[in-house]
Amino acid sequence: MTHRIRLVPSGREFDAEAQETVLEAALRNGVNLPYNCSGGSCGACRARLLEGQIAAPRFHDYVFTEAEKAQGYVLLCSISAGSDMTLDINEIGGVHQIPHQQVATRVVGIDRLGEYYINLTLRTPRSQTLQFLAGQHVELRIGDELCCDAAIASCPCNGMFLQFHLARRADEPFTVHVFERLRQNDVIAVTGPFGDFTLDESSSRPLVMVAQDTGFAPVKSLLEHVIALELPQPLTLVWASAFEDGFYMANLCRSWVDALDNFTYQPLFLEADGEVAAAAVIASTVAEPAQCDFYFATGAPLRAGLLNALAAYGARAERIFVMEKRQCGMR
Repeated sequence: MTHRIRLVPSGREFDAEAQETVLEAALRNGVNLPYNCSGGSCGACRARLLEGQIAAPRFHDYVFTEAEKAQGYVLLCSISAGSDMTLDINEIGGVHQIPHQQVATRVVGIDRLGEYYINLTLRTPRSQTLQFLAGQHVELRIGDELCCDAAIASCPCNGMFLQFHLARRADEPFTVHVFERLRQNDVIAVTGPFGDFTLDESSSRPLVMVAQDTGFAPVKSLLEHVIALELPQPLTLVWASAFEDGFYMANLCRSWVDALDNFTYQPLFLEADGEVAAAAVIASTVAEPAQCDFYFATGAPLRAGLLNALAAYGARAERIFVMEKRQCGMR
């Protein structure tokens, strides 16, 4: 059975299934709520129940004060909805509300995406998941010497399983280790999240996202968040690469084309030193750039070309969002 959950003061509404917790339902629907452990220990996801009934409350270690009990506080990670509900809880309003976290994760997936790319999946402890916003990045560290700044490729709907896209580079010891020596169950320390390359959820403007090589990782996170929110505006993805195997998740992009009514996918092969020309092509194909929001996760030359080309077509500088920090594992 499905129940409707309403949050105040934001007024946001979403559906929750009987078999999931209210926190799981919120995250699945792209709603950014405060949480940490997801297991009833920390109390970060507490909210006040204003209307409705709880079903199947789970045991939790967090202890409410008598005053909190009297006011109707509940832990969203430990309850399911027994009816339509109204909850008093503040949503996460920006990156400044998410603390930096340190989590010891274990490797649960090393999936080769061709010869030069890996989809790395890490699992956090059940008692300490990672809270982040779509588009952010973290530091990955193996032992005392190997570290890497990498964008999170998965969506915030599940902070227990974190995905990263890495390309093999001989000049980066971290990626060499991942490709040659990393094994299942190895420990990788995660610190973060960092960065403000995040979605402006208040905007209803058409979205144009441009990724280059493994810059697809943060863009994928953003796209999955947009899909979870069921935003109605048109969405265009341009994925550029100078390598034939650089479109390493093209099948996923094509599946979005099939599943979504308002999604367009355009792979773009970059000729040698062709970033400026490619930027001009991208800018010329965008309908009404002045009315769009742009998100770029590219190398510096393509980014500079895009900024110049789009300015000539009337794009608004304040509606262009860029990931400026170069990520480890970009070819």
